[in-house]
Amino acid sequence: MARHLALRLVAEAALRDGWGEPVAWLRAAEEHFHQAGNVPVASACRRLLRSAGESVRQRRAGTDRVPARLRAVGVTIREYEVFELLPERLGNKDLAGRLHISPRTVEKHVASLIMKTGSADRAELVEFARRLAG
Repeated sequence: MARHLALRLVAEAALRDGWGEPVAWLRAAEEHFHQAGNVPVASACRRLLRSAGESVRQRRAGTDRVPARLRAVGVTIREYEVFELLPERLGNKDLAGRLHISPRTVEKHVASLIMKTGSADRAELVEFARRLAG
């Protein structure tokens, strides 16, 4: 544990001063502290990674439901919940009602999914969701 705590603390200075491999150190420390159940330190590692402009893996319950190929491009569990409903061809308002979120949030998730999957538009994303659902 001491080694990973040191990595987290040293990474902060390394990020600030531009030396070493702070991103790799923070990723190792975040994984260790997440596995150990030390949420505050794992969260601090994720915060520093974000401040460095790095993507951060979500540690939300249910993430294991997201297929590996979608997880690899950064699809979150909430985005995946929207993705699962796309083949039903519901509008944003109906999707929002089903998921108990705002239509604007659905709109943002759909836009993010289009970007992350490389789809040209919503119709192509719906077709991709339909194929993945099998």
